[in-house]
Amino acid sequence: MLMKTRRFLRSFTPYQIGYLTTVLLITAAFAVFFPDLMLEETSSKFVTACSVVAVLANPVCELLISKQSKLNFLVDALLIEIPEFILCIAMGWYTVAITTMVFWIPIDIFSYLQWSRHPDRQEEELTEVRRLSWKQAVLAVAGIILFSVVVGYLISRLPGATDSYIDALASACGMANGILLLLRHSEQWYAWLMTLILYAIMYVSSGAYIMLVTVTAMFVNTCYGYYKWYQYTQAKSRIR
Repeated sequence: MLMKTRRFLRSFTPYQIGYLTTVLLITAAFAVFFPDLMLEETSSKFVTACSVVAVLANPVCELLISKQSKLNFLVDALLIEIPEFILCIAMGWYTVAITTMVFWIPIDIFSYLQWSRHPDRQEEELTEVRRLSWKQAVLAVAGIILFSVVVGYLISRLPGATDSYIDALASACGMANGILLLLRHSEQWYAWLMTLILYAIMYVSSGAYIMLVTVTAMFVNTCYGYYKWYQYTQAKSRIR
C-alpha cells in the first residue's frame, strides 16, 4: 500500500504540480484580498466557506480524472458535491442542487467501484478508458436536449428559481459527463467543457466571481485531460 502511494505521488508531472500550486495560490489570494468578490453580499459566511472548499477541491478532482485515477470520485463526493449543494440552495439553483444529492453522490460511489474493476494492465494506477460509437453520441446529445427543455420548464415555475433553462442545461451536461465518466468514455470531456461554460454564465449572473477561478482552471485542465485520454485511447487502439 505504501509503495503504491509513493508510486502514485511520483507519477505527478511538473505541469500537474505547477497547475495545482498555481490554482491554490490564486484561490487563497482571492479569499484574503478580495473577499467582496466571493459571493453576493447576501450570502452567509458559511455559504462563502462552502464555495471556497469547492473551489479548492475542483482542480484536484479534475487533475485526478485526467490521470485516470479512481480517487477523483472520493474527492468529488466529499469535498465538492456537498459544499456545492449548500451553495446551489443558497443561490436558487434548484435543478443543480437536486441532481447533486440524487445523482452525483450516488454515481461517485458507483463510479469508484466500477473503475476499481478496470485497472490498466500495464499501469495499475490508471483505469482503462474508451470511446463512444457515433450512435451512442447521438443518443447522448438527444438526451441532453430533452432533459434541458422539460426540466427547465418545470423548474421555471418554482418560486425563487433563477436561470432555469441554463440551470437545467448545465445539469443535463453535468449528468451526461457523470454517466460517461462512470462508463469510462473519453467523450465525457466534451460534456464537461459545456458544463463549465454554462456554470461560468451562472456564476457571473449571481456575483459568485470566485467560482470563475475554478472554472478557468478546470477549462485548462479539461483540454489537458482530453489530450491525455486521447493519447491513451489511440495507443490502445493501435495495440489491438
